[in-house]
Amino acid sequence: MQLDRAAYLFDQYVNRTCSTAELQEFMTLIKNADDTTVLDLVMDNFWNKSPETALNSVKAEQILEQVISTDSKFIKKKPNLSRQWLGWAAAFFIVCFAAVLFKDRNKMPQWAEKTASQSKQIVNPNPALTIKTEDEHQKVNLPDGSTVILNHNSSITYPKVFSAERIVTLVGEGYFDIRHDAKKSFIVRAGKLSTKVLGTAFNIKAYDGNHNIEVTVTRGKVSVTDSQSVLGILVPNQQIIFNRKNKRINLVNVMAKNAIQWQESDIFFDDISLEEAAKILSKRFNTPITFENELPKKCRFTATFLNGESLEEILKIICSYNNAQYQTSAGGITIKGAGCE
Repeated sequence: MQLDRAAYLFDQYVNRTCSTAELQEFMTLIKNADDTTVLDLVMDNFWNKSPETALNSVKAEQILEQVISTDSKFIKKKPNLSRQWLGWAAAFFIVCFAAVLFKDRNKMPQWAEKTASQSKQIVNPNPALTIKTEDEHQKVNLPDGSTVILNHNSSITYPKVFSAERIVTLVGEGYFDIRHDAKKSFIVRAGKLSTKVLGTAFNIKAYDGNHNIEVTVTRGKVSVTDSQSVLGILVPNQQIIFNRKNKRINLVNVMAKNAIQWQESDIFFDDISLEEAAKILSKRFNTPITFENELPKKCRFTATFLNGESLEEILKIICSYNNAQYQTSAGGITIKGAGCE
């Protein structure tokens, strides 16, 4: 078992895949091997099982002589160099030489020191996450239950868990629906502007190639600031336009629904029941939707519709997925079926 463990540790060392603990264990094994029996067996094991390689015998001789002259304890027998030397054997000499340094100077090889140093670095317990879109919209659920719908070619960066403040960074355009939290303000950083809210819904447009940053409020109240001062307090149907180039600010009254029209046709069903989806569709398309029986109601699913699909197209997809059927009549739509259970 000791031979197997030594061979394994040697293999890990040569391939530079050993952990700091494994390196320490192997060096300790070498340091404490007074009778060198284990070391000799490991050498023989690798010499005998390794395939032939084209290692230059002169180079191998030099390595061998260096190790022997350093401390003959570790190599009691000099291998026959008339055969082509093996990469494993040469590597073992290097290990022995490293062991001498480790024993006499308490030093690790440079690459091992780097590995040990990296292993001591503190792993960030709350890493930042970034979601990017290209040619489609995407709904992002934030850690506090707030949501943002990203427009195409946009990104949002946020921590895995919000701390004292809820802070995110936006590039591009996003429509935010923020869950109210009186103890934690929500801040969106976009370019040089920060939009601060407690709980509201608003749109921010801040593409890198555009001089203007636009903030439009659909519900609640937001505060927009730069690095020095408050630029404006916005309420529903108000918009602030900040020109990054000349620093001009324009506060105007608008129809907020026009600013968010880009995502109005989007429908995001995120792990909801068929019953909940039916209520959303009924309100969206102003059509009564009922159930003939209880079985399909509790079926849960996730789906996204971004291309302005009709009610019939949407029902066809979600009913098929949930083992249900729908029927259209003068009074509206009825869903029935065996459901998912």
